[in-house]
Amino acid sequence: MQIRNLTGQSTEYTSNVYHVTGDYLQLSDQSSLIDVGRDVSILGELRTIRTGIGKKPVDQIFLTHSHFDHAGLLHEILDRYPAPVYAHPNSRVQGIIPLHDGQMIHIGDHNCEVIWGVTHSEDSVCYFCHEDGVLFSGDIPIRIYTDDGVYDPAFLTVFERICSYEVRVIYPGHGDPIREGVRHMLDESLHNLKRSKFV
Repeated sequence: MQIRNLTGQSTEYTSNVYHVTGDYLQLSDQSSLIDVGRDVSILGELRTIRTGIGKKPVDQIFLTHSHFDHAGLLHEILDRYPAPVYAHPNSRVQGIIPLHDGQMIHIGDHNCEVIWGVTHSEDSVCYFCHEDGVLFSGDIPIRIYTDDGVYDPAFLTVFERICSYEVRVIYPGHGDPIREGVRHMLDESLHNLKRSKFV
């Protein structure tokens, strides 16, 4: 699985936009976008990206949620690269294909699991690729530093599920990938979450 952040140099307020392909750029790979952001510069990035002979830059789009900084550029992307758009059933984006919690999807050259994220928005979704231990977390809280937060009780179940997996790298909706101390960070966050308030 090859993962490239198309907004890594962006000066706009935008989410990260991850372009995912297979390691060997095979015809069977599904070139995927995780979120589309709102920075038009990624259109230029997509024109130059390598996806293999005869392959389109975008075969499918997966949204982590419908906030404007994650989904604002969707119509411009679809004008150039018509592709199915997958999202939570509660997404405010029109014309999406709904994703179900626990559903397996194909991103790049790997199968990944859909995890409804619950807490950040009513349509939050994470994507976990078991083979590589890669979690695309969107904007759900991953680093929970204190125990004075207030959360939906369902988020505890979601977070416990994430912590039960062998997560090795986290690609968040904003900021740099988390590669070091992932297990320790998740365990500490779960400890703080369990001591927080739930409403």
